[in-house]
Amino acid sequence: MWLDGIAIEPKHRGRLALLWVHGLGSVFSSGQPLIAELSTRLNRAGIGYFKLNTRGHDAVARAGKRIGGAAFERFGDCVADLRATIAFAVACGYSKIVLAGHSTGANKALYYMARTGNRRVVGLMLLGPISDVAAEVKRFGEREMKRRVATAERLARRDPEALVPGPWGFWSARRYLSLYRPGEPEDVFPYYRPGTRWSALRRVRVPIAAIVGARDEFLDRSPDELIDAFRRNATRARSFTGVIIPRALHGFAKHEAALATAIVDWIQTQRL
Repeated sequence: MWLDGIAIEPKHRGRLALLWVHGLGSVFSSGQPLIAELSTRLNRAGIGYFKLNTRGHDAVARAGKRIGGAAFERFGDCVADLRATIAFAVACGYSKIVLAGHSTGANKALYYMARTGNRRVVGLMLLGPISDVAAEVKRFGEREMKRRVATAERLARRDPEALVPGPWGFWSARRYLSLYRPGEPEDVFPYYRPGTRWSALRRVRVPIAAIVGARDEFLDRSPDELIDAFRRNATRARSFTGVIIPRALHGFAKHEAALATAIVDWIQTQRL
C-alpha cells in the first residue's frame, strides 16, 4: 500500500521534524499556501516538514485489497498509517517528531498517541480539533441525528459498506457510525458530553497544543470554551497550550502566516 506525500527539508537539518496529518477526505497536496508558509518557517528553524496521505485520503481510494478513502476508511487503520510515516521520517534522519493533526487528522494523531505512546513523538498539536458528533448535532439537531444513527446501524448489520442515504453525504454505514455515533473510538473530543472521561487525551504525556480558528464554522460553542475543555482534560501532559487564530475558519485559509507563526513559536517555546 502506497501513502504518497511530500518531504521538505532544511539545508542545515536538526533532529526535529513536524509530521502533518491531513483531514477527512483531504490529500497530502491540499492546502498548498499553508504547505509553503509552514515548511518555509520550519526549515528556517532547522525543522523538517512531512505531509503524507493516510488511507482516508480522497472520498474513495484503494487501500490494499480493500476499498478505502474517507467513505470506506476504518478509523483504527490510522495507527498503522502514522506508524509508517513516523518511521519514514526517522529513516530520513530525524529522531524527534512533532505530530500535528488537522481536523480528522487531529482525531487520528491523538488516537495514535493514546494507543502507542510512541517515544519518538515529543509534541502533539491538535489543529481544528472539532467533534464530528457535536458539529452534526449543531446542523441537524439531536433527535434527527439519533434517527440517522439508528438507520446506519440497521444498514451496517446487513452490510457495513452499504452507503447511507445520499443527502447524508457519501459514506459507508460503518464510516458514518464511526464519525457520528457517540462513544466510537474516533470520538476522542467528547466536550459535548458533560462528565464524559476524555480517556485518549488523558493518556498523553508529551506537550500538547490545541489551535482553533476564532470563526471555525463547525464550533457549537465559543473557541474559549473549547480550549478550556481541552485544558481541563490534558491532565498528564507535560504542558498544555491553547491558541485561537483571530478571524480564521476551520481550514485556516488566508490565515496561513498566523497559523505557521503559532506552530513554530510553540515548538521553539517548548524547546523540543
